[in-house]
Amino acid sequence: MKLQGITIDFYDKRTCGLLPDLCVQWDIRYDELEDNDELISYWENSLENVLSKTDKVVSGTVDGKSILYSADKDAIKIIQDEFKELELETIDYDDIMKCENCIKHDYIADENKLVEAN
Repeated sequence: MKLQGITIDFYDKRTCGLLPDLCVQWDIRYDELEDNDELISYWENSLENVLSKTDKVVSGTVDGKSILYSADKDAIKIIQDEFKELELETIDYDDIMKCENCIKHDYIADENKLVEAN
């Protein structure tokens, strides 16, 4: 199953290239990106806004990257509207199964329910 959403890598300084306004006060020479309070606030506030509108998302951390993805068209639109500065990416649901305790919506259970109903 394919999911669409966004990934923010708090360990990759190129993230500031995607979100330059959040890195204006941050000093690349002295601080690690994961110490950028503006970037962290942006992620936390935007994630909270998305979760206040839908729970049909997968969110958490995979390989040091913060993720927010969905297979639901309405949830994808909410993600896109909230994270206007970032382009949506597509990933395979199986690729994020290694994310422990991060699944907000279990698409595997939904597929099993559909199979059982048929």
